[in-house]
Amino acid sequence: MPSRWQRLRLEHFTFVMATGIVSTALLNTGAVVLSEIVFAIALAGYAVLVAGALAGFLAGLRPVREENASRAARTLAVIAAGGVLAARMVPLHWDTAALVLIVVSAVAWGVLQYGIFAAVVVAASGRGPADSGPGLKQMDGTWFLVVVSTQALAVSLGSWSAAADSDLGATLAALAWGLGVLQLIIVAALVSARLLLVGVAPTDEVSPYWVFLGSGAISILGAAEVLGVRADQPVVPDVLIGGVAMALWAFVTWMLVPTIALTLWQRRRPGAIRGYRAALWSMVFPIGMYGESTRQLGQMRAIDWLVDIGTWEAWVAFAVWLGVVALAAVAVRDSSRSGESDRTQRVGPGEFVR
Repeated sequence: MPSRWQRLRLEHFTFVMATGIVSTALLNTGAVVLSEIVFAIALAGYAVLVAGALAGFLAGLRPVREENASRAARTLAVIAAGGVLAARMVPLHWDTAALVLIVVSAVAWGVLQYGIFAAVVVAASGRGPADSGPGLKQMDGTWFLVVVSTQALAVSLGSWSAAADSDLGATLAALAWGLGVLQLIIVAALVSARLLLVGVAPTDEVSPYWVFLGSGAISILGAAEVLGVRADQPVVPDVLIGGVAMALWAFVTWMLVPTIALTLWQRRRPGAIRGYRAALWSMVFPIGMYGESTRQLGQMRAIDWLVDIGTWEAWVAFAVWLGVVALAAVAVRDSSRSGESDRTQRVGPGEFVR
């Protein structure tokens, strides 16, 4: 039934991103069994979503073009999900599976990133200067997935290279990390311009703006992974990586307050979006990534208080993950009841037909 599978869009991979990083964070607190349960859920979600995406795309080439044109940067969640899962596989010694997932994610990165940018340029070319507003309006928080997808490759390559002692992997990880940092600067400028010039409407979703924090946090984690690689990578000095990582950590920490304030302000506005939606996983992912990147940065820089913050913050991320899972369960229950009600029609006193 292709029509059903086509509803499983690539942006739903944010669930896998969030679940995968929460599993990694729990593992590093010592909660091994709990971490493996959460990781199994992430793997199952990834398998279902990949199957759904393939079924939808095989139904015809048009859905592929529409995915890139209409969903834009949201589709990059599939790459980030693959990178997070690959990095989580390394502690399990699933090195071959991790490498396969890294290669698949890298190919998807090339296809989707260049495809999205091409679609945006073509769409912009069809508008005049007076229509530039709508173009800027689309630069919401989901565009930070450009950075997250690149840094997910850096994280997974760094983690795999440390286990495989690969010079090539370490070099590619350092290059991906550097590219991701530059992308972060560009995307942050564009999204900030969007916030200042276009603003946030009451019906806009603000959860994706949390990906701003996630993109900074995964850039920190990518730096920690590159610094932890034993193999030689001559392209980016360790001193530069460490300094940029600490600056990013300070910036991401500073951004926590305004991001929370934006969320609460939007939540109180009339007509604001409430209840469960897939975008909520865009909040869970940065919370988990902030703690894990803080912990690993503390280890690489030998700063104990950073390690402590990151370790305890993992439980905050797990609590938020459980909260969103509960909201999703309620939404599924309500949807099932609504669907059952729609299929039931009263045709007479005491009579129903289904």
